[in-house]
Amino acid sequence: MPPMSNKKFRILITGGSGMIGTNISFGVKPSSKELDITNYSDIENAIKKYKPEAILHLAAFIDMKKSEEDPIQAYEVNVLGAYNIAKACRKYKIYLSYLSTCAVFNGKKASPYVESDKTDPLNVYGKTKLAGEMIINDLVKESLIIRTGWLFGVNPSEDKKFVGKTILKFKNGETVVATSDRTGSPTYIKDLVSTLEKLINQKKIGLLHVVNDGTASYLEIAKMIKKLGNFSGKLKGVKASDIEPKELKRGKMEGLSSEKIKLRSWQDALEDYVSTI
Repeated sequence: MPPMSNKKFRILITGGSGMIGTNISFGVKPSSKELDITNYSDIENAIKKYKPEAILHLAAFIDMKKSEEDPIQAYEVNVLGAYNIAKACRKYKIYLSYLSTCAVFNGKKASPYVESDKTDPLNVYGKTKLAGEMIINDLVKESLIIRTGWLFGVNPSEDKKFVGKTILKFKNGETVVATSDRTGSPTYIKDLVSTLEKLINQKKIGLLHVVNDGTASYLEIAKMIKKLGNFSGKLKGVKASDIEPKELKRGKMEGLSSEKIKLRSWQDALEDYVSTI
């Protein structure tokens, strides 16, 4: 990777009020009321107002279960939204960075997925995010697609994902139920955001997997949280099929690895995070 330039670009961020966006201290983050990505004129207005040299497209419909229940909304936000952003970036010659997901794979591989692996999403969410990737790759030459993994790192009281929920349950003395038969890449938002900023300022082009190194099941993550926090709450391991909706298809392997970039281990990152709460 080339050395980072001292120049910082004017960056417009979609989805700035989300889990990742709220942890970003760079760029401008219009509200969803000002910038509705399903409305192309909103995007053009934002570009004329903020004059970005780069756009970081985070806004997405990310709830897997709700995507199955309401595929129209998932496609409108994730596909039409990506198309609108890509169309504007092509028209105004703006560099585009797009955040994607491990859900673009079918989860049947024994080891973590790398950038060169074939995509084959199983669920609506994964299909819409892959469609977004394809649109951006086709329309915007100066673009970077970043896939990431199981995110953690916001205040547990605001965290709707596994790590935050687990910490709160342990603190409240509740039993944590965690699946043992699915593997993913626990990724600290702080590490993801700092990497995003560097890559955008370099105007890196192509496809990258950006996750903390290593993989784990939810049960393994919960065990480490329990140990790190010295929590006394109980922990119960189950199979994914015991607690997940049958209509939601997910593979067993959701872990990612990169052929091009490496971050610190998820264990080090999780220890860093738990020490701050």
